[in-house]
Amino acid sequence: MHLRVLLLALSVSLVGVARASCDNPVLAQEKKDEATIQQLEHAWSVAYLTGDTDFEACLLSPDFTEIRSDGKLNHLADEMALAAKHKGKPQPNMDIPPGTVHLHGDVAVAYGMSSVKMVDGKAHQSYYADYYVWENGSWRVYFAQQTEFVVAQ
Repeated sequence: MHLRVLLLALSVSLVGVARASCDNPVLAQEKKDEATIQQLEHAWSVAYLTGDTDFEACLLSPDFTEIRSDGKLNHLADEMALAAKHKGKPQPNMDIPPGTVHLHGDVAVAYGMSSVKMVDGKAHQSYYADYYVWENGSWRVYFAQQTEFVVAQ
C-alpha cells in the first residue's frame, strides 16, 4: 500500500514537471539546423548548472535516458533531481568547446569533448553525445552519453 501511495505521488509530481511552462526565448522559433542545436546544447548546460529544471522539462523527452561517465544509467527524474541541486547557484563561467552536430531528417546528434577538469590530481576529459528528435515543431533530447577518460600526460 505504501508503495502505491509513493508511486502515485511520484506520478503527480512528474505530471507537474511535464506541464512546466516552455515560454523560453531559446525554445522559441526553433529550426531544423545546426545553429539551433548548438544553441540548445549551450542553454541545456546553463540550465543544468543553474538548476533550471523548467527548461530541462521542456527540452528533455519524457523517456530521456543518459549513460553517465560513471556508468550509471539515469532517466528524466534522475536528471531533474541532479539539476535541482544547482538551483539558485550563479551561472558559472563556462568554457565549453563547441561540439559537432549531425542532422539526419528528424534526428540530430551533438557530440564533442568537454574541457579538462582535475580529479585527484589527474587531468580528465569527457566525450559526450546528445541525441535529439524533432517532435511537434521542436527539438527534444531523448538520449545522452558521457565517457570520461584520463588525459595522457
